[in-house]
Amino acid sequence: MSTLLERLRHETRPAHEQTEQLFYTEALQNGTLSVPQYTHLLRTHFVFHQSLESAVDWHPEFFDAYQPERRKKTAWLVADLKDLGEPLPAPMTDLFADWSTVDLLGATYVGEGSMLGGSVIGRLLRKNTTLQPIMEHARFYGGYGAETGNYWRDFGDFLTENGTPHADEVVAAASRTFTIYQAIFDEVNRSVNQ
Repeated sequence: MSTLLERLRHETRPAHEQTEQLFYTEALQNGTLSVPQYTHLLRTHFVFHQSLESAVDWHPEFFDAYQPERRKKTAWLVADLKDLGEPLPAPMTDLFADWSTVDLLGATYVGEGSMLGGSVIGRLLRKNTTLQPIMEHARFYGGYGAETGNYWRDFGDFLTENGTPHADEVVAAASRTFTIYQAIFDEVNRSVNQ
């Protein structure tokens, strides 16, 4: 029998891969990501994480063991966008407003997973000669740094304990979350290009 984390990895893989491809994966891997593309990524992550963090904050008792205060990424994104002289995108704080705590477990799986991928992306960004000066002070793609593995294991324990009895709902919510992430990417792009 598969664990919840195994199910999430397996069953959300198509949505995860589709999101990765949308988020400039080829340019990231070959070192050609431009400053506007990097800014687009930061703006997308800002909207996503700000909305998710707001929703988690509405359920402090349920998410207490998740330790949301030490996992917040919005301030990192604000700092990175400020360093670039970029305005913050319009918030979409209602994206997860009607989600149950079980649904939010699926969303936090995607959010915490972005920190695992973010550490890999950070290394790629630091190799990109165009972005090297920017990356010197960048915060978001540094993620949890050396503690990333510990943060992920702690999250896995929290998710397993609270989500296993509701595994189907958690997996469905994680899949929906990837779709939301893609929609944010498109919306942020439209708002910049208007």
